[in-house]
Amino acid sequence: MMLDTDILSMLGKVNRADLLRKLFPDTALAISFEVYNELLMAREAGYDFVDDVLKQRFKVINLDSDLILEYEHAKNTLTHLHTGELTSILLCKKAKVDFATNDKRAKAYCRDVGVEWLDIVDILRLCYLKHLLDKDEMKSLIKDIEENDKTRLARTEEIFKDIT
Repeated sequence: MMLDTDILSMLGKVNRADLLRKLFPDTALAISFEVYNELLMAREAGYDFVDDVLKQRFKVINLDSDLILEYEHAKNTLTHLHTGELTSILLCKKAKVDFATNDKRAKAYCRDVGVEWLDIVDILRLCYLKHLLDKDEMKSLIKDIEENDKTRLARTEEIFKDIT
């Protein structure tokens, strides 16, 4: 599974990037080199949440020569996607793995090219369903994410939906 900066940022800001390893213990978790660079730039800008993310030691993957050509072709028509998102999706498509992102445009491109995706609500729901966090812990985590990431998570009711 490839991870986008936005997911890592949200979890890193609340010191819970470890949840990804706990949630997907048998899955190779990776980031593109471009996402890695985005994280490094954030750390250089003084954002200490990056340390929580980097200590997870996610595998960093570079584009190969074929994907560089595909990237160069796609970036001219997909100007709405950031470099980290586009490279991650191309890597996912080639390796046939999922992508974790919150970006609506990245999700739309994933649908277009046949890449499955998860967003933060999906990840939190899986954490809840797999009993990594109980209901009170999950509510506290949601509150912490919203406060520390200065965002409002939509669809949080989906996290606690009964299994049918």
